[in-house]
Amino acid sequence: MTSHLLALLFSLIAVILPLRYGCTDIIGGHVVRPHSWPFMAAIQTRNSTVCGGALVEKQWVLTAAHCKLNKSEVRVVLGAHQASIAEKEQQIFKVMCYFPNPQFARSSKENDIMLLKLNGIAKLNKYVQLLPLPDSCEDIKPGTTCKVAGWGVRSSGKPSKYLRKTTLKIVGRESCKSKYENYTKITGNMLCAVGKNRFLKGDACQGDSGGPLICDDRYSGIVSFGKGCGRRDVPGVYTRLTEKYIDWIKKIISLHRDP
Repeated sequence: MTSHLLALLFSLIAVILPLRYGCTDIIGGHVVRPHSWPFMAAIQTRNSTVCGGALVEKQWVLTAAHCKLNKSEVRVVLGAHQASIAEKEQQIFKVMCYFPNPQFARSSKENDIMLLKLNGIAKLNKYVQLLPLPDSCEDIKPGTTCKVAGWGVRSSGKPSKYLRKTTLKIVGRESCKSKYENYTKITGNMLCAVGKNRFLKGDACQGDSGGPLICDDRYSGIVSFGKGCGRRDVPGVYTRLTEKYIDWIKKIISLHRDP
């Protein structure tokens, strides 16, 4: 009897688990070679990494719009391996301006993309580099191998000291829709991905939000949301870098470039 009650309790917990949505590591991954992802940005409040991002221009970081940031406390750390510890390779900035996509809808999670303008110009070197925006905005085919990295929550429930990455594969939207039909609509502006090895959980988690999804060595998406973290056969969802978003990014940077 007790075992049946426990089984019922765990099933109820699985149903009511909140979406992984809100700025919070990589599940099933491993620590990267230090500074091998030189475009990664750690977005922090009170020395704690709450979201990831990618340096796309010397003064601009691309992240997710849903990241709730206390603007007076936010700093962006570039060139980090241990983001919450001072390293000589790091460059640290405040955020001068926030540009969430004007069509972002927190309820549907559509258009989950945001630009941050830094209060200074990043110095490019072997530790800090730009991540080029894709020159082609073709959809990513199911089965494509991708990578994602971050400092977010690990399987232990604690944030990672070091930058970690995991390998994923894209899954078709129809399959993805079936996993999220009671939560939200999966659209053409989104990509879904699961751990490449079905026996080893792989996923992004809280704190990885806004980090880049790299597919076939191309910047393809942004960590957006998921149902829990690392649940078997439940994909994570990413904002897809479509032509519409690329045009918006270029327009914002052009309009707000320092003279």
